[in-house]
Amino acid sequence: MTSVATAISARLEARFAAELEDVEDAELVRRCADVEELLTVAEAGSVTVAAISPDFPGMNGSVVAELALRGTSVLGVVAPTSPTDARQCEAWALSHVHLVGSGELEQLVRSLERSPVTVGGAGLSVTTEEVGEEADTPSTFSQRATVGPASTSPNAGQRATVVTVWGPAGSPGRTTCATHLAHALSQDGPTLLIDADTVAPACAPVLGLLDEAPGLLAAARLVDAGTLNLSQLRTLTVTLDEGFDVLTGIGRASRWHELSRFHLGAVLDQAVTGYRWIVLDIASDLSVDESLLYDTVAPVRAAAGIEAVERSDVLLALAACDPIGLQRFVVEWEQVGSSHPATRVVISKAREQAVGGAPEKVVAKALARFANVDPVAVLPDARDELDSALLLGKLLSTTRPDSAYVAAVARVAASLGATAGPPATRRGLRRLRAPR
Repeated sequence: MTSVATAISARLEARFAAELEDVEDAELVRRCADVEELLTVAEAGSVTVAAISPDFPGMNGSVVAELALRGTSVLGVVAPTSPTDARQCEAWALSHVHLVGSGELEQLVRSLERSPVTVGGAGLSVTTEEVGEEADTPSTFSQRATVGPASTSPNAGQRATVVTVWGPAGSPGRTTCATHLAHALSQDGPTLLIDADTVAPACAPVLGLLDEAPGLLAAARLVDAGTLNLSQLRTLTVTLDEGFDVLTGIGRASRWHELSRFHLGAVLDQAVTGYRWIVLDIASDLSVDESLLYDTVAPVRAAAGIEAVERSDVLLALAACDPIGLQRFVVEWEQVGSSHPATRVVISKAREQAVGGAPEKVVAKALARFANVDPVAVLPDARDELDSALLLGKLLSTTRPDSAYVAAVARVAASLGATAGPPATRRGLRRLRAPR
């Protein structure tokens, strides 16, 4: 018996239900009032097919991907007089679309019974494995699905190296490191900096982009429409220097629920085909509220950060050079850093006054003892120089390219495989192109 739940607009729901009654071994078990109810039913495993219409309130590409990830087949339902809805189903790459009144519903239902649960092609690309009782919760770091529009780039055979910059709470210098690292890597090849911090996004103001719209949320809307590609992604970025693009974050922290892991995953699927390096700045908290473990439909604030960690080739973990910063790092390390196969620890804000000795020795010894890790680099405390650059809305690598901090970041870039030297001396980053 094929159990069907619907999330169809009122103008089509009654007609579809009447047609489904004539389909043998198919039963309409739930008429959902909203997408949250539909996802809840799918999560519970109560249905095998979700019949949706593009004009249903709240329906978008992320919902389609969520359904597929939960092992639920998706059937698009459109009216004969709605070519726009048909094109939207095509953008979402739905392989089964029913034209109400066509008489083909039974054939489509039988085809869905035989087909694997996948959504792919020009729209969202989802592949599920072992969906069911053993499916991962958002709190784990094992990648079980690749979600995002299929790449249309001619360089699809080439893939960028993704570097995620993380550090525990307490301002260890995540954004400062991410912005300067991205600028250093841009000397080696085209680099995209993505502000994926859903708690306190700060890349835009650090770079002097105070008037910029939230580029990442604009990309998320294109993902929901199933129309994001590399060319459109580039129009949403700000080019600050040759080979250095920035995709600004969510703007206001209160808009975190508009960015899901599916959105960020889709953006990365496109970006990796057009850049040599991708640097992600994420929030410190990657935990999931325990209450949400029982409500897997509810949005998770840390979801974008978790996706960034899972998709990264290298996780750059910052440990602030002070007793409180080190204690926070050790506590968070077991959950975050130890779960990633390519984590590199960097000591930030290094200064003797905070640890009573040479930071590279004292902190390294503490990390080896309590976290069993060896730092790969030390970023000196350059707060006076960084404050002066921030006041100008510029990076330290442009105002003081001979700074010890800039040289240390260049060494980190070299350790990642970048072949170019530190950024050339300039009066400041040139804003070459703004998003359309």
